[in-house]
Amino acid sequence: MVQPTIPLVNKRILIVEDNPSVRQLISRTLEIEGYSILQANDGAIALSILQKTTPDLILSDISLPNLNGVEFYKALYRERQWFTIPFIFIISTEAADQVKIAQELGVEDFLPKPIDTNNLVKIVSSRLLKASALQMALLDQAYLETVTVLANTIEGRDTTTSQHVERVANMARKLAKVLHWPAENLRILEFGARLHDIGKIIVPDHILNKPGPLTAEEWEIMKSHTLAGAKILREIKHLRGAIPFALYHHERWDGTGYPYGIKEREIPLEGRMLALVDVYDALTTNRPYRSAMTKQDAINYLKLQSAALFDPDLVPIFIEQVIDDHKA
Repeated sequence: MVQPTIPLVNKRILIVEDNPSVRQLISRTLEIEGYSILQANDGAIALSILQKTTPDLILSDISLPNLNGVEFYKALYRERQWFTIPFIFIISTEAADQVKIAQELGVEDFLPKPIDTNNLVKIVSSRLLKASALQMALLDQAYLETVTVLANTIEGRDTTTSQHVERVANMARKLAKVLHWPAENLRILEFGARLHDIGKIIVPDHILNKPGPLTAEEWEIMKSHTLAGAKILREIKHLRGAIPFALYHHERWDGTGYPYGIKEREIPLEGRMLALVDVYDALTTNRPYRSAMTKQDAINYLKLQSAALFDPDLVPIFIEQVIDDHKA
């Protein structure tokens, strides 16, 4: 007897099988698992169902009347709205050529006959999970591309920071990997590192690009970009995890930073990391009011300010494992 598992909620599966006994066995098994089932006994009927609804997965016999499984698959993948639907061929273990045909079409998953219900559940669950992971990856890529465009647009207003966002993101990623951050945290870091200065959208151009020292009033406006950045990110659910990068990257280990003046480990790790990376990139980049430091001079500065401006535990790791090209 099949033991019910936790289903992928609200997933609809289209079963295309001309043998009613096999079709009903598959349907009952997957319904026990909590899936919604659509049924068709040949490829032509399956295509008519697809005109009305889009399933989350298709299970199709390769041998079908009217429109066989191969032709059904080809028809399916000629339509843009359908070719991302996960597809599993039901094949006869006695017909070795069916596996070859399916593989040549690019189908990776197979359900062999006679149907083993436990195997059925595992194959369907695994394929849906892979599809969900792919969709998440594509969504993240789309978000990242959008974030990069937005960050570059904001960076473009500041004539002194060409490519700053990308360099900071690359160094922050290297540092996080050295610290063994899990994949989910690395994903958020990709957004946070690129959007750490998003709040500069509220800073007027004449302040952002002023070649000389800022007045006290101008400095207060400039400092407000951290709070503004956090407020913007808070409004975007998918990007809320990036808030610490925007909010705390100007806090300093000794409490002399902004916006809150917190110190040491009161500062979230995201802020301590980005403070280090951000300052190093600023030091080694030409600005209208000063020339770039050499790499060694910037390293000496980081060492000098360790336990003053920067986390003393992160400074040597950053220097040895990220800045050092031979170890990066």
